[in-house]
Amino acid sequence: MTNCVTDTGMPVKAVMVPTDCDGGKSRLELYVDMVQGKIDSYWKMMDYTFSDPPHVTIDVGRKYARVVKNDGLNGGQSVHTFVDMDNGNILKGSWKAPVKNGVRGNIFDTDLGASVVNDHGAIYLNRGSRARLITV
Repeated sequence: MTNCVTDTGMPVKAVMVPTDCDGGKSRLELYVDMVQGKIDSYWKMMDYTFSDPPHVTIDVGRKYARVVKNDGLNGGQSVHTFVDMDNGNILKGSWKAPVKNGVRGNIFDTDLGASVVNDHGAIYLNRGSRARLITV
């Protein structure tokens, strides 16, 4: 964690810091762009024309960032994933909080965690397997 603070007085976390090697975007922004791309691709593949694809936004809290799919058709919202603000771990979750059954991936992985999420959210853990230990 850095010594910087936001306008609201919250500390700036590593997942929010833009870098030159990432084109001036933070890893969290790149993760959201990747999720939006997956959703857009799915809608195109399924030939959905009744509405635009859901728009992905983030709600940043102290410990977690909630990645939200916003449905343009009826205004509904659903959680895609949560991102741990301290270490970038990707977690499955309900609307209120992430579930405690394991880390799915990390936004600092070379693929931004694309291998552990789809257009609907984080993938399920394999039956009987334990959560992967992610080291950063």
